[in-house]
Amino acid sequence: MKKKIISQASYKVSKWSGGETTEVFLYPPEGHYALDEFDYRVSTAKVELAESTFSSLPGYKRIIMSLDNPLELHHKGKESLRKEKLAPYQTDYFSGDDETKSFGKCTDFNLIYSPKFGGEMKTKQSDEVIKLKKQVTYVLYALKDVQITFNQETKTICLEAGTSLVLEEIKEENQVLIHSTTKNKAPVLIEISIR
Repeated sequence: MKKKIISQASYKVSKWSGGETTEVFLYPPEGHYALDEFDYRVSTAKVELAESTFSSLPGYKRIIMSLDNPLELHHKGKESLRKEKLAPYQTDYFSGDDETKSFGKCTDFNLIYSPKFGGEMKTKQSDEVIKLKKQVTYVLYALKDVQITFNQETKTICLEAGTSLVLEEIKEENQVLIHSTTKNKAPVLIEISIR
């Protein structure tokens, strides 16, 4: 299994119509998000306008969650309008073909991926276990300072809040324990899986 820690200093920051976006991970590494030349992208964005229009991404699937405030999304597809009201850490899956508007200022977290892949995004609390599957790529994004311990290893990886750990080329199933000193039941990590 390949493991790579990505620090906040390595993230790419750019502007979009509603605020600022930070690219956490892009695959393949030589891909280009602006040219729609990528397989999948993990990012976070500061939505600074009360109402904003999402970038059109035809041919891609998307998953989004707010990290701090309620977020309302309106997805206009070919035949219908779907409205979703998300509490922090709830996910919404939608098509990049949809015309999507957001209502509410927040910091969001996103996975954009080609339909030739399957994607999933969920939060984890302290002392939860992640079951790693073969042939799946994982991006673990720390919301709080966390320690990550692999079942088959004695070494612990420490991630500061805002950093990521990418796990690729998993040859055998494994388990990962997430631990944080956070006292409440708030999420401490986002688990993104792409297969």
